[in-house]
Amino acid sequence: MHDHPTTFSGGLEKSRPRRRPYDNGRRAQGSTLKAEGNAQRRLSPFQLSALSFRLDCLGPRRRARAFCRTVLLFLLVLADTGCTYLRLKPPEPPPAPAVRNLTAVRENLEAADEFSAHLLLTEIGRVKASGFDGPIWRVAYRPLQAGLKQVLILAGLHGNETAGVDYVLALIQGLSTTTPPDFMCDIDILPLINPWGWVHDRPYAPSGIDIADDFTRFDSHEARIVRRFLREKRYDLVLDLREDPRVMGFYLRQYGMGSSRASAAAVDRVRSAGYPIENDPNRFLQRPADGIVDIPLWRLRVWPLSRHLTMGGYLRRNMSANVVTVITPAVRPLADRIAMQRLAVETLLAACAEPQGEAEAHSK
Repeated sequence: MHDHPTTFSGGLEKSRPRRRPYDNGRRAQGSTLKAEGNAQRRLSPFQLSALSFRLDCLGPRRRARAFCRTVLLFLLVLADTGCTYLRLKPPEPPPAPAVRNLTAVRENLEAADEFSAHLLLTEIGRVKASGFDGPIWRVAYRPLQAGLKQVLILAGLHGNETAGVDYVLALIQGLSTTTPPDFMCDIDILPLINPWGWVHDRPYAPSGIDIADDFTRFDSHEARIVRRFLREKRYDLVLDLREDPRVMGFYLRQYGMGSSRASAAAVDRVRSAGYPIENDPNRFLQRPADGIVDIPLWRLRVWPLSRHLTMGGYLRRNMSANVVTVITPAVRPLADRIAMQRLAVETLLAACAEPQGEAEAHSK
């Protein structure tokens, strides 16, 4: 065979040597041997066998699902951590006019305290802002019987969520005149955690901090007051009364509870009264399935790593094994929201007051 001529500029030709047919094979063979040698130098035979055994034990689909879950959880924690650590001081909220007055609330609480020997009204702290000075009250209800369950009820965490506050004030008024048999518990009530927000119809604290998400950093004065009050206390049940403007139906959020029996009973009672129940399976991470959001314990362990822990999570980790947030849709009329709060709280309190044997029999 002849060499193939190559033409250069100027018309000159130069013969190009013919490529040897075995060069590619030798190069490929050399590269393969080199790669195998490197792999053998990197991993010992024992390591290679252990790795192949692990890969054989996990099927391809299972490995892919596990990898996706790990990556997703890592990205969520990383994003939440970054946003929390880089969180700047919230801007000062614009001046807000007062739309409510604490005088009527104080008068109702003082009247109930004076009328009933089972109620005690105290202040656990005060919130001071520009032109504002208001207390955070605590009402203790004691039926004066031994061996009763301990319950904590909180309301008014967001100042523009008024249904819980109105219901709790009505509950205190009712407890001052009678002792319902279903309420045979020792109850601590914080009727208005965010007094400044309630007076000015604002969800956050005067500093612009969301108190509900401030139970890792405790930047807000209100969160520090609640933490100081709860120190060294333990409860059999904690109820947090809230509202949600994004939903159309009622639902509960429970934190790492072993059973949903009491929550399901509360949802069924609200449903039987003709009120809508939220059931949106497309809501990410906190999906109400037939009116119940069940937050697992592992998520409560991850949240503090991101310096982001809600009040419900803080209460579950430190105060009680049974923490339920009662959430009504803010788009419904106020009377309906108060009625839904009442039905749910009565059902959950009755379940808490049950003797231990009866509760275990119902759960079976």
